[in-house]
Amino acid sequence: MTGLFKKNPRRRLRKLIKEKKYDEALEYGHEIEKNLDHDPDVAFIIGTVYFMKGDIKNTLAYMNKTLEVGEYDIDALSIKASVYLHLKKSDEVKECCEKIREIDPKNKSLKEIEAELKEIDDS
Repeated sequence: MTGLFKKNPRRRLRKLIKEKKYDEALEYGHEIEKNLDHDPDVAFIIGTVYFMKGDIKNTLAYMNKTLEVGEYDIDALSIKASVYLHLKKSDEVKECCEKIREIDPKNKSLKEIEAELKEIDDS
């Protein structure tokens, strides 16, 4: 069974996350990142773990890394927008929303993010 994980490190990383072993997932993610440096999936997964742990700085760094390789990654843009919502940075949220709208104007996350942004702008 371990041979399977060596062939597909992303699967092992996702399994660790599913088991809520976030610290172990980060450790393993950083280990495989060395060999898969320009892999947007690995960067996204690591960034998502940081997001779940509430580490805003590293979440943004990894979402930016994901978007460097795959600039049309709606999930990465949505997470990045969520972080900026938390930080109450309206302009940055709007930038993410504009990019998401370009890619998928009917995106469900877009509507949710814009609704939350409206609440921030109204307060």
